[in-house]
Amino acid sequence: MQRPAKGDDIFRPIIIDGVVVRDKKFLQRLGKVLKLQWLHGKSVEIRKSLIDRIIPSFACRAVENNDFISLRVLLEKMDANSCKTYDEFTPLHTACELGNLEMINFLLSKGASPHHKNRFGNCPMYMAIKNRQCHAVKLLSLKGVTVRLQTVRIAMEMIQAVQNRDYPLLYAWFLSGVDMDAKDYNERTVMHEAVYLGDKSMICRLLGYGATPLERDVWGQTAMDNAQNDTTIMALFEPFFTIRCPTKQAYLLFKAEHSHI
Repeated sequence: MQRPAKGDDIFRPIIIDGVVVRDKKFLQRLGKVLKLQWLHGKSVEIRKSLIDRIIPSFACRAVENNDFISLRVLLEKMDANSCKTYDEFTPLHTACELGNLEMINFLLSKGASPHHKNRFGNCPMYMAIKNRQCHAVKLLSLKGVTVRLQTVRIAMEMIQAVQNRDYPLLYAWFLSGVDMDAKDYNERTVMHEAVYLGDKSMICRLLGYGATPLERDVWGQTAMDNAQNDTTIMALFEPFFTIRCPTKQAYLLFKAEHSHI
């Protein structure tokens, strides 16, 4: 079932001094629905099935409207994890997509699972990342929530962000706690791509996020190998990655020894 159109003003709340109210037109529409005349003549099983299909869409729209009152009532009728639209979107997917921190906390308190994937294989954390809702990503990460995607896909999406110079998206990926040295199908990393593009600003940003130039691709080349002919890029890697931590193993050991700092 599709969500109501963004421009459907009938479903938009009217907020007066922080209180959600509704206009006469909406109340008339709501009254017709609550009379359930449209269910007359249908079996109990069909009635329940139809109502169960409607509630998730209303719940997601309540999240979009920041309407805690309506959402609380709807979740009394249906469990937060059973509340899924046709595309398997849950209210938590919508809250993360919008970056609504209060709504995210509310839904988690109601037992909403942050690991449920919609029909497209996307979990709530991924919705927050893709929409660059960095505060939402940080909140979920602090609660121990991770993005549940294949490492290859994560690498490919981060590499695309490097190509597009999409700094907010890269920052969201970083906040999610993913491995910034994740590899694509050719075992290339974001640092391989940044070096290939000669993007020094991006390289500096990635180094700050914990990415290294030490991972080898399928051709046995590291990003630092690819940068040998560019002295300005090599200057960004020296002396830390050329002397102190010339291998990934040495880097991980150094990181473990200095994790308390």
